[in-house]
Formats: sequence, C-alpha cells, structure tokens
Amino acid sequence: MIKPQSNSTESDTPPSAVSPDVEETFAATDAPAEEISLDVSDETNEAVSESENSEEDEVAKFQGIGTLYGNITQDEEQGFFIKLGQNQYRLYILRNRYRSWLLQMKNAPDTPLYLRVYPKYRIIPRQPPEVYFQVVAWVEENQWEEPGIFILKGIWQFIPQIRTPVISIYRNSDASDPTEKFKAVHLPVLMRREDETRPFKFNPKIPKEQLPKRWFIQAEYKFIPSRDCWGWVKDLDTPTDHIPRYRKPVKPQEDSSSSFKPERKYQADTSASESEKPKKSADKPKINHKLSNQSEETS
Repeated sequence: MIKPQSNSTESDTPPSAVSPDVEETFAATDAPAEEISLDVSDETNEAVSESENSEEDEVAKFQGIGTLYGNITQDEEQGFFIKLGQNQYRLYILRNRYRSWLLQMKNAPDTPLYLRVYPKYRIIPRQPPEVYFQVVAWVEENQWEEPGIFILKGIWQFIPQIRTPVISIYRNSDASDPTEKFKAVHLPVLMRREDETRPFKFNPKIPKEQLPKRWFIQAEYKFIPSRDCWGWVKDLDTPTDHIPRYRKPVKPQEDSSSSFKPERKYQADTSASESEKPKKSADKPKINHKLSNQSEETS
C-alpha cells in the first residue's frame, strides 16, 4: 500500500473564481484533440458496453479526477507546464475556462496553484509515453483532496500497448462528446490485492464465456512522478464485476479516396523505361579469351 504524502502549503490569498457546478463535470473526460486513444479488443468492449443495467450501474460511474499543486510555467511554443518531482508535465485548459486561465497567469504568474485536473496518458508508437493533465479548475487555497491524490473508477485490465495493468476510464453512457469519438483513458496503476480481483487480460484463443471476470475498481491513487504511474492507496467501494454502461470509443475510419495503389504506376513506369533501353549484350555468346589465346599459341 502506498501512503499519500502531503506536500501542500495553504495560502491566505483568496481563491480565484470557480464555477459552482464545475464539480459536476469531473466525471466527464473531455479530452483535447491531441490525445491518442488506445484500442482494446472489440470483443471486450462490446461485451461490457452492452451489459444490462443493474442497481449498481445507476450509482457507479467511470471517473478520473485529481488534485495537483505547484508553480505554473509557460513555454511560448509548447504551452503551460507544472513541475512534479523532477518532471515537467503539460497542462491543457478547458476551452470555456481558457480566458480566465490567461487572466490568472497575467495577474499572478508566480503564485502556486491548486489544480483540479483530468489525468491523461498518451502513447505514440516508438516514442516514450506522455502523462499530461487537463485543467478544469484552479484555486490558491485548497478545496479538494491533498495534492497528488486521484480518484480513479474504471476497469482494471491489461492493454496491448502497456506492460503495466491499467485502469480504463470510458465515457459514461449519458456523456456527450462534440467530436463523437468517446475516447477512453487508460492509466497505468500499481496495485497488489489480496482478494480475488485480478486485472483482466483478453485472450482471443479462449472462448468468450470462459474469459476471466472484468473488475470495476473504485479507489484512491497517488500519482508517482518518478514512474509516471499511479499507486493504489485505498478502495472507495468494493470491487464489482458489474460494469457500468459506457459509450464505446469510435475508431477512426480510413479515407477510401486515399486507398490508391501507387505500385501499379511504378510498375508501368518501370516496364516503359525498360522497353526504351537498348538490349543488353548478354544475349551474345560469351568468349573464353583464355581458350582463344591457347588455341593461337598451339597453331
């Protein structure tokens, strides 16, 4: 068990304005356009997203939210950052809060802030993964959990892109998404349990009815900057195999207009160029000069 360590310092400065209904938006994961969603098996998603409603489904919701504290720095090209441990992490601001954020940075650029954030985990092939955070609210005096603590509610499972098990946070069934992509967030977590719960691992060779249970975990986690992952602290509710209904992520469709075959053109050009070339002298019989010289000497 990883115990949270408090590294916060309260400020006497009055908090900046926070929308009174902002807490109600924390369960949504309005990801920025730069985020890359990870694909998990269609069989797994389909089985879970079509699960029947139960009494637990009405209460349990997918959620990923936490609190950070620190000084904010700005890079003209890459945007805003917060330093946690020895690492710098990028910050994205909700669109409807961006002007207020810029005003805060202009009026008090050196004031450390408590941030309410959505955790994000971006994976790009052949590059190190990136942890970053989407800011939904900020204050100068803490109103939430201690910094570094996150509430994560999702499916504990393995995905192909990461060796460490993740908590997969899907969009709730009643969530809206202007992009209609309903991207999920997969956060690597360190968690050892003494009960029967285990991270789900999909195996295409095993029939669906014989696959192990999927577990919905609702717990507190501590962000570990040195490992770019989250460590389990305590359960907020008993793990359950009743998965809340959620919106299945939409895979990007390939553009049929770009499905031309350039190799045909290449082959045609190659054949044309070969026809214009003069015939090689390889068709002529080879002369063995050594034998020819020997025949001249004997004569």
